[in-house]
Amino acid sequence: MSSVSPSRDWKLAVSTEFNMRANAVTTPPNEFPLISSTIGTEEVLAAVDSVMNGQLSMSNEVREFEHMFAQQVGAPFAVMCNSGSSANLLALAALTNHLRSTRLCPGDEVLIPAVCWSTSLWPLVQMGLVPVFVDVDPKTMNIDLVDMMSRITPRTRGVLAVHVLGNMCDMDELSRICEVHNLFLVEDTCESLGSTYSGRCVGTFGSFGTYSFYFSHHITTGEGGMVVCKTQEDADLLRCLRAHGWTRELSNRQHIHEAHPRVDARFMFVNIGYNLRPMEISGAIGKCQLKRLDEMNKHRKDNHDRLLIAIKANSKWANQLRFPQALVNADSAWFGFVALVRQDLRSVLPRYLEYLSRNKVENRPIISGNFVHQPAVKSLGIHTDPKGYSGADDLGSAGFFIGIHTYPLSEEQIAYLADTLLGFEF
Repeated sequence: MSSVSPSRDWKLAVSTEFNMRANAVTTPPNEFPLISSTIGTEEVLAAVDSVMNGQLSMSNEVREFEHMFAQQVGAPFAVMCNSGSSANLLALAALTNHLRSTRLCPGDEVLIPAVCWSTSLWPLVQMGLVPVFVDVDPKTMNIDLVDMMSRITPRTRGVLAVHVLGNMCDMDELSRICEVHNLFLVEDTCESLGSTYSGRCVGTFGSFGTYSFYFSHHITTGEGGMVVCKTQEDADLLRCLRAHGWTRELSNRQHIHEAHPRVDARFMFVNIGYNLRPMEISGAIGKCQLKRLDEMNKHRKDNHDRLLIAIKANSKWANQLRFPQALVNADSAWFGFVALVRQDLRSVLPRYLEYLSRNKVENRPIISGNFVHQPAVKSLGIHTDPKGYSGADDLGSAGFFIGIHTYPLSEEQIAYLADTLLGFEF
């Protein structure tokens, strides 16, 4: 008779099958995807256990993950949703909601860096706000605070900062500007989970911070996102808006239910709302991933620094590339290895990226380049002078990034990457 208990039987069978499949999928040593899967046996077992428990929709696994996440980043409250894009939508919906004690209103101007993702921008438009693009500093890839100051008007009420590829601007100065000008601050931290400024996690400086758990991000739940905030009022708003506008997760729901005895408390609606809820399986996977965040980010940072050293020590090095840097007080959990070709070499960037792709080094632009040039900006009537963004144009026309990975790259892999990055005839 087997001494293995039935509860252990299924775990052994699932882990054996998963490890067999995982070991069958190997990446050749001279191929570098943007990211390799960070899902391990613990995540698979947690996911299967979650499904077999029969609770598919959001429940205790999600709530536990929210609590762990808030503790990890040092935020009073964390509210999970189904993507980083939904996190941005949820944060802006809360900040403009008619029940919030202080809020943004339709027509208010919100400053946003010209290097951003589409769903950093669209929630501003969707909430009736007026986005005002700000140039970026190519040295950090983040919002240029001098240019930002020049674009503040009497109608400016907020800033949506985007922490690009693990890096950030001077958060002390950004916070000071927001305080002096009475501006709301929202931080899109979808690419920078675990990055800190003066020991404080980015995403926790403003009224709201948003995060993404997409496959290639610092941790993954497949799809998923999180919003952090500082007050019970905002946490209640986020939870209400996340799920239809009903009262089920409000801290004061008992009081509301007693005030409306004619309405079935199970389906009582007090606000507008969406359905942005995550699945329970996402919470189960997220709990496992979050335990490994610090370790995975350490490997990202180490790989980044080792590759940078190897490039500059390579015999082919002739200052062909420029590299964004972290500020003195910043500890950047790099999303990828970022480089810009030298300014006089910008015309060769398309051919250079094709060369990298042929040599199995997957690459991407820095987010989506200068978003001012995207066709949707004009079609939506967002008025801006496209000539006023030299920093964003530099990132868009000269910049790219490659994967940096969450495991230690070997010395051979680092050397191959450095040789390949410099092997192009510039």
